[in-house]
Amino acid sequence: MVGIRQQRQQRTREALLDAAASVFASHGYAGASVPQIAHEAGVSTGAIYANFTGKQELFLAMMRRVVEAGAAARQRSAAETTDRDELLNRMVTTWTATVDTAPDIVLLMAEFWLYALRNPPHNELVAELLADVRANLAASIVGAGVVPDADRAGRIAVAVQAVAYGYAMQRLVDEDAVSPTQLVETVDWILRGAVPAR
Repeated sequence: MVGIRQQRQQRTREALLDAAASVFASHGYAGASVPQIAHEAGVSTGAIYANFTGKQELFLAMMRRVVEAGAAARQRSAAETTDRDELLNRMVTTWTATVDTAPDIVLLMAEFWLYALRNPPHNELVAELLADVRANLAASIVGAGVVPDADRAGRIAVAVQAVAYGYAMQRLVDEDAVSPTQLVETVDWILRGAVPAR
């Protein structure tokens, strides 16, 4: 009996996170409301408060799920190859495909960044999640043998993260301004520049 109740609660929680992603992407954090999210999920507002303390906790939980899904995709790419060029293509292709087929992810990341800027008391939570993305990137860079040390890989990850997010924003506004090939080329420049001359 307890198991069935827990499964039902988990399904409700996942439905709320899915609905939250849709509503936050469409209306932004400030424009979204608990009743809108509940309506999108097909549940009562009470179901939200049974699972989360409110809109903020739901937003952060939803964003953590987005970040973790991205990390899992990068880890799968890294696990499937140790070839530097192949890894670069897989990682960049995963991101460019996300931008083109799931633009809500980009909108949510932008909203996440704006949330941090507009809510200074909570920006550490946002900074931690973005740091998790960089740490995952850095681990993939070391795993592919681009550079041997984590410190340099961490600095590369900062640059790659900035370029990838900038690419996404430009691509959504004007897809002719940048292409997936250009992102691959730019990340390749970063990685080649980070490797010491022999």
